[in-house]
Amino acid sequence: MSTADLAQPRSFNARLIVSAVAIEIGLLLPHFAESPARQVGLVLCAYAVCTVPYVYILWLLTSAAAPQSPRTLGIVLVAGVIFRMTLCPLPAVTSPDVNRYLWEGLVQASGHNPYALPPDAAELADVRARHPELGQRMLQPDLHPGIAAVYPPTAQALFRLNAELTGSTLWGWKLILLVCEGMLVWAAWLYLRKRSIEPVWLAAIVWCPLVLLEVYECGHLDLVGAAFLMLGLAAWQRKRDVSAGIALGLAINVKYMWPGLALLVLVGASRSGARRARLFVATLVTTLLCWVPYRDGMLSAITTSRMFAESWTFNDVLFEGLRKVLVHGLQMPPSAPFIVTLVVLSTLAFSLSLRRSQDTWRDVWLLVGVGLLLSPVAYPWYFLWIVPGLVLRPPLWLVIWIVSVPLLHLVHWKYVATGQWDPMPNLWLAVGFVPGLLLIRAWWQRLMHPRQGTNRSL
Repeated sequence: MSTADLAQPRSFNARLIVSAVAIEIGLLLPHFAESPARQVGLVLCAYAVCTVPYVYILWLLTSAAAPQSPRTLGIVLVAGVIFRMTLCPLPAVTSPDVNRYLWEGLVQASGHNPYALPPDAAELADVRARHPELGQRMLQPDLHPGIAAVYPPTAQALFRLNAELTGSTLWGWKLILLVCEGMLVWAAWLYLRKRSIEPVWLAAIVWCPLVLLEVYECGHLDLVGAAFLMLGLAAWQRKRDVSAGIALGLAINVKYMWPGLALLVLVGASRSGARRARLFVATLVTTLLCWVPYRDGMLSAITTSRMFAESWTFNDVLFEGLRKVLVHGLQMPPSAPFIVTLVVLSTLAFSLSLRRSQDTWRDVWLLVGVGLLLSPVAYPWYFLWIVPGLVLRPPLWLVIWIVSVPLLHLVHWKYVATGQWDPMPNLWLAVGFVPGLLLIRAWWQRLMHPRQGTNRSL
């Protein structure tokens, strides 16, 4: 069948519907779990089943001119709602992080500062007593009961909102995530419309298995940061620098690294000093204002963040190699690998500003991609930060990473099944090797030929 035939609304929509049914079948699998270990295993099976039709849809969008039909967009959005309704009732067992979200919301609702008091603090005994199930869960070693909050203020504000509105329930948290994803999709639609690209490309986000399972089964926070990041990119594209700075400041206060890298790219790509100043000042002021309600715990938060930067690792093949050379070999301070990583990323951002291109969108994901490659932590949900890059003819390295990184859940599946923690660094090598090579190639093309396309698309 020719690409012209594929572009016909009836043919295109039929393929969308068949693919949606296949994805829905995959998402139903975790409902048949009889134990947490089995649910983690079935989530991995769901990823495998959903990835095939999802990649087919990306290929279809790239190979054929998608019809500009309201019915086509309606199929994408309605199917997306059904997917989320399927997953929301599931308990979050693939990762324990959501327990922290719920707990820190309760701590704030009880009048305490989560940055000042760890879960096992004697001052929080009344909170543990009022919520015995969650309180006992927070004392388990995998949730680090002796460490105070590390999530920044935007995240903490949403945790508290959930506690105030729903009593810190899992369904309440997933509803907040749904609203944030709505902002992400809206910002992506604005970006597509500005570039005169068919809105059916929203399927790249709305049907993405990584989004569906990491957010609506696991309940992970990173989608919130990706939403604010996308809002910032959309505002910057429309030359609304203050709005972009506010959005980026809120994103930085979800997790610091990835929106900070995007800010470096946007500041370097801004054509005038006035634009750079507005963007940077708005971001800085927003970031600082978010800390005002938590100012009493700021020093504790800085200490905890430093501890995580120096010692928190998972499948960090490159970062661990850097640590062995600098810390164990050259006897440098524990912070040295992180500082070197920041210097490398800042240098790359500066190189982008020296050799400007017309494609700032791709530059953002190139730099964030290197940040993920050099990160001390490689959990699957960290890659939610690059999901917005899927909506604009995504490069091959990004697609391969998004569809392969769920394999890292094999580590947690083994832990839940056996009780033994094995980080399996060779698994990260298998997942990151091909995307890493393609990313390096994309950087070479970008720096050597800034006016040309930066990398291959799917």
